[in-house]
Amino acid sequence: MSSSVEKIKERLGIVEVLSSYLKLEKAGSNYKAKCPFHNEKTASFFVSPDRGTYYCFGCGAKGDIFTFVEEFEGIEFIQALPLLAMKAGVEIVPEKRDSKNERSEKEKLFNLLEESASFFEKELGVKNDVLSYLEKRGLTKTTVKDWRIGYAENDWRLLYNHLTKKGADPRSMLAVGLIKKNDKASGEPFYDTFRGRIMFPIADNGGRIVGFSGRILPENSPTDNDTQAKYVNSPETEVFHKSRILYGFDK
Repeated sequence: MSSSVEKIKERLGIVEVLSSYLKLEKAGSNYKAKCPFHNEKTASFFVSPDRGTYYCFGCGAKGDIFTFVEEFEGIEFIQALPLLAMKAGVEIVPEKRDSKNERSEKEKLFNLLEESASFFEKELGVKNDVLSYLEKRGLTKTTVKDWRIGYAENDWRLLYNHLTKKGADPRSMLAVGLIKKNDKASGEPFYDTFRGRIMFPIADNGGRIVGFSGRILPENSPTDNDTQAKYVNSPETEVFHKSRILYGFDK
């Protein structure tokens, strides 16, 4: 993989790559532009063709063509690699991997979130009252299907029990904010984060589910003695970076 990276860097100059994103101006032997990572009036973002690097004197952003594409596009290295490889005309040769460890921890988290999204979709499919509510709010069946809208039953451990039967580890569920720990001495150790809510899955630009936003169903809305929030969102996790993504980003 490292040889592919070097080939890409040899064929692609940093000015060539960054100029497709920014308006670069010559500044001596370097180039400058307004930084895309923070708001500024005077250009403090400098690109060095000789070093193949960039540096912003305003916010401290720095790196090479890979880190720039990752930060600008809001993607990870594994996604930036094929984009730059295609531009450079370099073929990526996959490394051989140990079959026992072929799924990385992040892939497990993505699979867990995908399974949860599918579970919420199926739950909505049998809830005619919730579907009627969505229809009254102007959502068509096509919209519900295309945006993978689902429903989390008003149950303390329905998703937890489903994922446990699928062999999921509670630590992974906690890691992506699907469940919470029960701090009380009695009762079950975990409970579902989303309960009695219409579920809107949030995906990255590759369409992978990274989190959820749950809107409470009106019939489950808070009373004077209830402190439930109207919306509950997934927390910041290893795969869900709120500053880099928006709902509908993948579309």
